[in-house]
Amino acid sequence: MNCACRVIAVCLLLVQVSGFLFNFNQDPPTPPQPYEDKFLNSGCEGYLCPDTLECVSHVKECPCPFPKSQLKCTLPNNQYICISKPATHDEKLNAIYDDPAKGPKAKNKGIRDCGWVLEAYKDQV
Repeated sequence: MNCACRVIAVCLLLVQVSGFLFNFNQDPPTPPQPYEDKFLNSGCEGYLCPDTLECVSHVKECPCPFPKSQLKCTLPNNQYICISKPATHDEKLNAIYDDPAKGPKAKNKGIRDCGWVLEAYKDQV
């Protein structure tokens, strides 16, 4: 095999290997759908939660975007706000804040939980 044939064979091999390694034939990734398009094209028949794009019956049923680390505090006007769960080393308090029923109702002195949020909402803080 002469030198020119070897060069051509090596080049063809490199093209095949690079095509395999880098997958040049792959379709380009589709760009993410803009939030506005997701919102407008949701097809939700009820209430579309703005933070999570979850379709629910009423605004009060909207989940927090990060339920493992947030508490959903319901306000008197049937709205809600999501806050970070209080950071504490007290295992009993952590168990309360992790409970989906007890956590949002908790009101512990000196801790910024849903009880504190309600006081702040009523301008009592």
